[in-house]
Amino acid sequence: MRRLTLVATLLALILGACRNDPVREAISRQLDLYPESRVQDIYKDFCQDNLGPGHLIPNPEAAREYLFSELAEYRADLDSARYEKPAVRYVPVGDRGNYVRVDLSAVLDGLLEAETLLDAFVRSANEGKTLSEGEWTEKWASVAAVIRKEYPDIPDADNDLAAIDSLMADNHYILHHSAAFEAAYHPHYRIVAKDIFEEELKGSL
Repeated sequence: MRRLTLVATLLALILGACRNDPVREAISRQLDLYPESRVQDIYKDFCQDNLGPGHLIPNPEAAREYLFSELAEYRADLDSARYEKPAVRYVPVGDRGNYVRVDLSAVLDGLLEAETLLDAFVRSANEGKTLSEGEWTEKWASVAAVIRKEYPDIPDADNDLAAIDSLMADNHYILHHSAAFEAAYHPHYRIVAKDIFEEELKGSL
């Protein structure tokens, strides 16, 4: 009886450790919220967490024009019922949550001003990445190992993992969402640093 109790306790500890592992939690969150995700989308989730939006924005005016163009496109698509707004307006990315994706529906519904979100996005992008490319390569290797071991049912996982390895070997780190993700979810969002989001935006959402 004592041995059975010990085994049960060990199993509970192991299962608890898996549930509390930030990498596994982040992968599971991505797949729960977006079941059509591919490895490429998981990569993007962790990459945004560790490298930020992916580029500096020296010209805020260009970013403004692009934002208002995307808002108009988003509004037109919603009006024509091509798809619906997501149930979740904001989602932390990766296992550390350094950044948050804020859906543009928050602007369309009047919860945020476009200029407010734009300013938060530009400042977040210009804060700089949290890891170097070399550190990110090591980080992704550990995430990929978890995917290979525990999430083999993701469609085309092996091929996508190999393709990402090849791109990273050529110093290509910023990827788009997969075609499957784009078709299923039509993403329209901006990335905002967690501290800026918490202090300036979250209260409106």
